Amino acid sequence: MKIRHLVHSCLLVETVGRRLLVDPGGFSGQAVRALGPETLSTIDAVAITHQHPDHLDRALLAEVLATSPDAIVIAEPETATQLAEPAEDTPAVSSESLLPLSAGAAHEFPPVGEDPALRISAVGGQHAIIHPDIPRVGNTGLVLTAGDGPRLGITGDSLEPVPEFHGIDVLAFAVVAPWSKMSETIDFLRSVRPSLALPVHEAIASDVGRPIFLRQSTNLAPEGTEVRDWPGDGVVEIAGG
Repeated sequence: MKIRHLVHSCLLVETVGRRLLVDPGGFSGQAVRALGPETLSTIDAVAITHQHPDHLDRALLAEVLATSPDAIVIAEPETATQLAEPAEDTPAVSSESLLPLSAGAAHEFPPVGEDPALRISAVGGQHAIIHPDIPRVGNTGLVLTAGDGPRLGITGDSLEPVPEFHGIDVLAFAVVAPWSKMSETIDFLRSVRPSLALPVHEAIASDVGRPIFLRQSTNLAPEGTEVRDWPGDGVVEIAGG
C-alpha cells in the first residue's frame, strides 16, 4: 500500500491494483494537478468524507473526473446530495458515477488480477462540533481493507473513537483543527491505539506552529502507536496491499 499526502487532508491511496483519491479540497489543487494526467486518468474512485471546502473543491473534482471519466465518487450522503446538483460553474456528478455511502455501509471493488478485492467502509457519521451555534454536517470516516493486507482508516473531521479504528494498522488523523484541542487529539489516539498514525488536516497551521501539534501527538501517543511525519516526497509505503 502506498499513501501519498497531497496537502491538508487529501490523500492518494494505491493498493491492490486500485487508486483512490481522498478529500480533494481547496488547499490541495496544486498538488493534485501536479500528479499529471497519466496518474489522474487511472483513478478508480474519489472518496469524500464531508462537504466542507477544505475537503471538497467542486472545480477540482470536476477536473479529476474529466481526466478519469470512469471513476466513481463515493461520498458522505449529505455531500452526495449536493454533488447531484450543479453548483456555480461546476456540473453535477452523474447518478451513474455517484455513490452515497452512509455510516455502516460499504462498497467493494472487484479484484484486479490476482489481487484481493478492495473494500471501503464508512464509519462514524457526524462532523465534530465546531461551535453549538454552527449546525453539524455529516462526516463519514473511511476504512479500506483488502484481504489480509494492512487496514487504513481515515477520520475526516471527527475524533470519535469508533470501534472500527481501534487497533487499526494505519490511521490518517486530524492532527490540528479549528474544532479540536490538543488534549482531545491525544485522548483519541490513546483510545483507538493505531499501529501507525499519519498526521493530516494541518494546512491551517503555520510552518512554525505545525511542529507543536505533531510533537505533542508523538510524545504523548500510547505505547505501540508510531506517529510518523510525512517524508519529503509525501509518500508512505506499507508492506502488503
